Amino acid sequence: MSDRMKRILVDTLYETMGNALIAVGTVNIAASSGFAVAGVSGIALMLNRLFCMQIGAAIVIMNIPLALLCFKYLGSGFMARTVRCIIIQSILIDYAAPMLPALAADRIICALSTGILFGAGYAMIYMRGSSTGGSDFLIMLTKHFRPHLNTGRISFGIDSMTFIAYLLVFRDVEAVMYGILIAFISSTVIDRIVLGMNSAAVALIVSPEGRGKAICDAIDRICSRGATILEGRGGYMEDRKEIVMVTGSSRDIYSIQKYLKTEEPGSFVVILDSREVQGEGFKITRASGDSQS
Repeated sequence: MSDRMKRILVDTLYETMGNALIAVGTVNIAASSGFAVAGVSGIALMLNRLFCMQIGAAIVIMNIPLALLCFKYLGSGFMARTVRCIIIQSILIDYAAPMLPALAADRIICALSTGILFGAGYAMIYMRGSSTGGSDFLIMLTKHFRPHLNTGRISFGIDSMTFIAYLLVFRDVEAVMYGILIAFISSTVIDRIVLGMNSAAVALIVSPEGRGKAICDAIDRICSRGATILEGRGGYMEDRKEIVMVTGSSRDIYSIQKYLKTEEPGSFVVILDSREVQGEGFKITRASGDSQS
């Protein structure tokens, strides 16, 4: 089996598992609890409630014109993965999820469960460079015509319009508030899974001139991490400094801190959290929109 075929099979497996979580959250919790949901899925839930239209079919129908409008702005590989993902999602929502019972629990528990399922499901899909279309297509289209707009603001605007429409149609403020909670939990879970896999800590070690190389050697010995020496100058005395920058796991940085306290008392260290690190020594996670085909 070729590497390309293996990657397609792994991608499809991740997309199926991710969409299974989304389908359960959509049908067995959100729909049965009457929650407002952001984006195209939220509109599909509204159509289901108003006209008994199948949720998955509504998602596919709404994605067709969006996909056609965005086709020339997307790579063929990304578009193929997205179309495959949309089809898998619609089948699971309309035929698999209804076979399972609805979650019978307090509404706050249902909202928390929906947010976690959505976040975990979308994260699995984004990690393989795929997308479920919908809001992603709308964001890409808006960015093309208004490139100065921030992606977060576009996403917030799309979600807000969905919630406002739900509020106007059903007059259910509580359902909208639960929908906002679901969106917040979902985005938090996605960030923790997708970005958390590439996250690390960064240490900036300010040391006297001439000590940078010794600190770098110690870092290599302690945790086998490479380091970079930057030139600096004190703001008050204007004396020369050597700033050692190193990136590693929390355990690596703790070991480095322990060494500095005992062996380099003339230096001080600043610890920063990094949301994403890519390159040698760190795993690179594929995210939605990658141009791999």
